[in-house]
Amino acid sequence: MKTMGYKQSLGDQTLFIKHLASRGVIALIVYVDDIVVTSNDKTGVKALKRCLITKFEIKELARLKYFFRIDVAHSHHGIFISQQNVVDLLAETSKFECKPTKTPFKQNHKLGE
Repeated sequence: MKTMGYKQSLGDQTLFIKHLASRGVIALIVYVDDIVVTSNDKTGVKALKRCLITKFEIKELARLKYFFRIDVAHSHHGIFISQQNVVDLLAETSKFECKPTKTPFKQNHKLGE
């Protein structure tokens, strides 16, 4: 991805972003053998797909509905995401009554050995 002009995110090593001359942006995230691509530039996405096809055997699936316990719903108003599955997971693992915290560690806490 770097050789194609994408910048790798410092916060998430599986996230790659490219700013296009057309003022568009393409973002893609990789998880094992799945890639999720989003962009505001259809031409840029087509170019990305052409490049990926030359290097990998790919299969394009339907619109994204679910990724990493995040539900994605599409409508004419836009895209809506939900993490209802996280609530379900907490219930399944008997962790529903856990005490949430905003930050599990003090900010800038230095960990030792």
